[in-house]
Amino acid sequence: MNNKILKIIGGITLSSILFMSCEKDMSELNVDPKHPESVPSVNLVISSQQYMADLWVSPSVNTNISRFYTQQWTEVQYVDETNYNFVTRQQPRNHYRTLMADYLGPLNKAKIFLADEQESSSFSTADQAQIKTNKIALIEIMSVFGWNNLVDTFGDVPYTEALSGDSGELIVQPIYDDAATIYADLVTRLNAAIASIDTSLPGYNDNIYHGDMAQWIKFANTLKLQMGLNLSDVDAGTAKSLVESAVAGGVIVEEADNYQYPYDDAIYSNPIYQNMDTGRDDFLPSDLYVNYMKNENDPRIASYFTTDPDGNYTGGVYGELNPGFANFSHVTSRVQDPAYPGLIFDQLYTKYMLAEAAARGFNVGDTAENLYIEAISTSMEYWEVDAADADAFIAAHPYDAANWKSSLGYAAWIGMYNRGIEAWYFFRRLDFPTLTVPGVADGLVYRMPYSNDEYNQNGTNVEAAASAIGGDEYTTKLFWDAN
Repeated sequence: MNNKILKIIGGITLSSILFMSCEKDMSELNVDPKHPESVPSVNLVISSQQYMADLWVSPSVNTNISRFYTQQWTEVQYVDETNYNFVTRQQPRNHYRTLMADYLGPLNKAKIFLADEQESSSFSTADQAQIKTNKIALIEIMSVFGWNNLVDTFGDVPYTEALSGDSGELIVQPIYDDAATIYADLVTRLNAAIASIDTSLPGYNDNIYHGDMAQWIKFANTLKLQMGLNLSDVDAGTAKSLVESAVAGGVIVEEADNYQYPYDDAIYSNPIYQNMDTGRDDFLPSDLYVNYMKNENDPRIASYFTTDPDGNYTGGVYGELNPGFANFSHVTSRVQDPAYPGLIFDQLYTKYMLAEAAARGFNVGDTAENLYIEAISTSMEYWEVDAADADAFIAAHPYDAANWKSSLGYAAWIGMYNRGIEAWYFFRRLDFPTLTVPGVADGLVYRMPYSNDEYNQNGTNVEAAASAIGGDEYTTKLFWDAN
């Protein structure tokens, strides 16, 4: 079954997924022929992958403003989002709903439906059982990824009472679990999923790895690497164990292993294209980002941005109105291509994380300096920079071991261009680059506030969570962001 057919199937089942994930009254499914009691679990997996990719890569001001958190982009005529207004367009609500209702809910259902599905009789009975185990592991890895993002976005979140199982009613006012406790459980789940996989047999014919379980292990280990780095400042022992075991088990360091969604120009185009290449003029590169690249003579600037009408690289003032869209530099057509892949975890992101891991003293197979050079070199190659120009830039910007957080923080800030969520991780862990609090903002963004829906529907529990984390503000740091 080819990718386009899989995408079509995934799209057809979206209404079923939304219905099933809500679970308001499961009994009515027994009498409503328009809503089957189950759908093929692979459809739920495929649709969940698309929902996550759309959420992760979209620049829509309604869903994902992470490119503003590290001030890589700015706005033209609407500046609420670059001043970190999370109320007007309700990004917290949309982010939370997408992950809970469109991603984790369907994955939870997929695991239930999978139990009654039959594997191909071309495999032995034992192999059929293992294929089902592989599929369960795939669902677990995807689920852990979603839960991890919820914690890393909000802090304490509903977890143990968040999703109902195959029996019992949906808990409409779930308690909020402690973020650190959730992290520990997610690690346990991730390790168990990895250990259960047999790479000689397939899993789901999904839209990303197409059943290659060896690649799913690399994705899981890359997630473990990220989680370990996040814990570095609060639990060095656990961080070291997670990082080193992840690297030993194999992480994403080859382009062929990238965890990316295959958008195309026919069925599902990249959300960047949908938001930028359709006559809209909402976004500009920020002056902070453009000016830094110009001052450092970074050769990637020509791949990132166009020049203004005068042939200069000119960014919009971050957080301010920038009238005259045509007078500024713009995002190049490459990232606005409808078939530009939805990058989530890729070799470039991993290599910057490995450099950070080495700088923190973890054994990841090479020195921080070498990994720093490799990460920048990979970025230069990806953006098709001439090798001589790349070498000259690296020579002029050597790794600074005495100020490694600054050295890596700025390198990752530029290297993770157009990768808002990934860049935000480095900023929060390393406290670099140095950013400026814009206009009427209360500070910089370290988490997303809780959804207004939660206050309306689950007020007692969300208020308790807000108190437990130190206040429901976007300036409040997460439990792992200690420094």
